Amino acid sequence: MARYLSGRSVRLTHTFLDDEETLTPVSVTVTVTRAGGTVSTADGEATGDAGVYTFDAGQLAPGAYTVRWDGGAVAVDITIVEVVGGFLFTVPQLRASDEDLTAQRFPADEVRLCREVVEAEFQRITGRSFTPRTAFLAASDFPECGELLPFRDVASVAALGASPGPLTVETVGPYAFMPEVPDGTTGLEVVYGFPAVPAGVKRAALLYARWLLLEERSSIPDRATSFQPAEGGTYTLSTPGRAGAETGLPTVDAVLEGYRYRIAESVVIG
Repeated sequence: MARYLSGRSVRLTHTFLDDEETLTPVSVTVTVTRAGGTVSTADGEATGDAGVYTFDAGQLAPGAYTVRWDGGAVAVDITIVEVVGGFLFTVPQLRASDEDLTAQRFPADEVRLCREVVEAEFQRITGRSFTPRTAFLAASDFPECGELLPFRDVASVAALGASPGPLTVETVGPYAFMPEVPDGTTGLEVVYGFPAVPAGVKRAALLYARWLLLEERSSIPDRATSFQPAEGGTYTLSTPGRAGAETGLPTVDAVLEGYRYRIAESVVIG
């Protein structure tokens, strides 16, 4: 899911593919709809060039959006994008961290995709977002009042529907509890995540991203769990999924471990 920074004009791009074949509709209509919305946020005709279609959606509020690319009888595709309040690091920051991360070797699109992978992995491992994000929670997914919300580090919760507006939320550490909602509430808009990336997390994110992009430089096979250098001895490698390792990089795993709450998550809070 492509991520865009809030407060900037969002330019969407898309290519219609049928396996390896590129499809080129004569005209493409784009409809952008925010999660939880019933009407489109932006719509219009896309501009095509050599099979790549672009659409300027303007500035979009933080949150997830469904984008419908309608190429008529040729093809119709649906993509999901998200507007977020920040990134773990910028593309220039990552390039500056290693002289081999040049634009010639690693185009901006590849670096941005790597950043999205790192952000998703860090959230999967810790259960927390280190950047501000906005999520929509449908009424059918509401926990019972007083139960834990499915988000950590909640900054605000607002009701949508008949009586829209901010709600009072109780928190304990990074945990937030489902508030009482007024009748007619059709969904919740939840803003969560760290307001700014902690310095240690940013450093770990840069290290992990460098490793993902440059791992082909290593002379050690991908599946190796140990290796023997020519001068003798045997070294055991930190391997994802073994002995508590998540990323396989001890420095990164140690930083992320400090943001996990395993014991609290195993206790039923009544």
